[in-house]
Amino acid sequence: MNASHSRVSLRTDNSPPSSYRWVILALAWLATFVTFIDRLAWANVAPSASATFGLPVAALGCFVTSFYIGYVAANAVTGFLTDRIGARLSLPLALFPLGALTFSFGYANSVTYGVVIQCLMGLAAGVDYAGAVKLVAGWFDVRRRARAVGIILTSMSAGVVVANTSIPRALRFAQWSMIYHALGISTALVAVLCALMLRNAPAGKAVLQKRTTAKEVLALFRNKNLWLTTIAGFGACWGSIGFVFWANVLMQKGLGISSVESGTVSTVFGAVSLIGAPMVGMLSDWIGGPRKWLTAFVLLAMGCGLSVFGHLKSLQALEIAAALLGVMTFGWGALIASIITEIVGVRLAASAIGVSNAAFQVGSVLVPLAVGMVFQSTHSFNLAFMTLAIGPIVGGVAVLAVREGLAANLIEEAPNRERSGVMAPTK
Repeated sequence: MNASHSRVSLRTDNSPPSSYRWVILALAWLATFVTFIDRLAWANVAPSASATFGLPVAALGCFVTSFYIGYVAANAVTGFLTDRIGARLSLPLALFPLGALTFSFGYANSVTYGVVIQCLMGLAAGVDYAGAVKLVAGWFDVRRRARAVGIILTSMSAGVVVANTSIPRALRFAQWSMIYHALGISTALVAVLCALMLRNAPAGKAVLQKRTTAKEVLALFRNKNLWLTTIAGFGACWGSIGFVFWANVLMQKGLGISSVESGTVSTVFGAVSLIGAPMVGMLSDWIGGPRKWLTAFVLLAMGCGLSVFGHLKSLQALEIAAALLGVMTFGWGALIASIITEIVGVRLAASAIGVSNAAFQVGSVLVPLAVGMVFQSTHSFNLAFMTLAIGPIVGGVAVLAVREGLAANLIEEAPNRERSGVMAPTK
């Protein structure tokens, strides 16, 4: 291929981008936000609800496990359905039952009932991320896509902040069941908004609405680049979720600092993470070219940062490190989602992201157990964070082997453009 054919403009058509894409982005953000709060609510109401189920608080973790079983299963399967019927339909069709199930959980008075409802809630919630990414992939071209996905990811950080501040306050004057009733109604209202206002991609991208075939879906499982990217995401999720889950406990038990001081460090981390994802996504879009280089840098820096964090002692140093980790720890999500979309094409984006996210969530389940075992056997703050650091370092190495297939995606988004100038997948 000669030099004149090695470049391609990242604009997918000659018309200006539709301003309605910001409405789509806002709805995708809102859908992910309410789903995440529904997921996090139990962590806040469990102490109040323990008397209802006649179980100690520690035993109520079975509801969290039940939710994640449904969530992982849904991610692995419903991405295919989203590609088949489109995110415009799949999001409201998932949010309506999630709202009803969340409302119904407020009536739970037995462990069996609660476990079943939480599992079904996980099945409904598992549609949101793949559907949201597919929506913005259709409305935002390659040059703007990573920052759009980054904005969606801020919904998760915002969900953590809102759930952990508003629900404990609400429990002062309301029973835990009323919290779930209110969340169920809120989720249903967002479902109505999505049903009324979501739109398919513009007419110039009509090719994206073609039905996905079984042959195309099966081909995903043979895509080496997709699996390498999934390994990278698994490692990134290992480090990020592990830090969120264990940071406070490890600082208190390993360094002997107070809960207020460890909470300050976590607050710094959470506040910075709100801007980390869109900032990294925007940087990737601005740099252009293969995203794997920036992704590898972010993951390797995250791994090194976690390792360094395990050697720190002073509160000020911990806060500075937490701020840097806040940028990296959620910034990888926009990059990984964009790489996956550009490897498989927008039409198959939900299927690929669904399968990959299911693998990521397995890491979310395993890392708390792994770090807990290491800390219990060694009582070493340093070794616990070294265990966390392994994931993103492995992920950073894996993503370097990915060949990014931008060509297929650009052709898919611009079926009428001249294709002689489309570049080959980059190494």
